Order: sequence, then C-alpha cells, then structure tokens
Amino acid sequence: METLSATVIASFNLALKKLTGYARRSFAAQVAITHFEGSARKTERALAVSRQMVELGLKEAETGIRCLDAHCLKGRKKKK
Repeated sequence: METLSATVIASFNLALKKLTGYARRSFAAQVAITHFEGSARKTERALAVSRQMVELGLKEAETGIRCLDAHCLKGRKKKK
C-alpha cells in the first residue's frame, strides 16, 4: 500500500462528497483497487467512508451488475 498525501486524500473526499449513488460507489471502488489493494477496510480507515458502501462498489465492479437504489422506499410516506 502506498502512502497518500493529505491533499490527495482531501481531493478523494471532496469527490466522494459530490458524487451520489452508483457513481460514488464506483469511484470508491476504483480508489480502493488502485490505492488500497482492493481492501474496503483500508479505504474506510483512510477516507472515512462506509465500508459497506465500498464493499458494494467492489462487488458491482467485480460482477458488472449494478445495484439499484431504493430512495422512494426511504423517508416519510405520503398521505392518501
């Protein structure tokens, strides 16, 4: 594992804050593969992101199957 400077980690975190959903998971997985030996735990520690999010991104990259977000199922339900 290579050591990354604080500015590189800050730029990764900025990019992760601006991305959402599939794009965020895909970017986190690519960072994990290229800089953290494909380890979700090392990525979690270095970038302070969710390990589950990184693991899902890695699985999506490995299988090529994109998981759908269920945002419509979250939050307050509309009144009828």
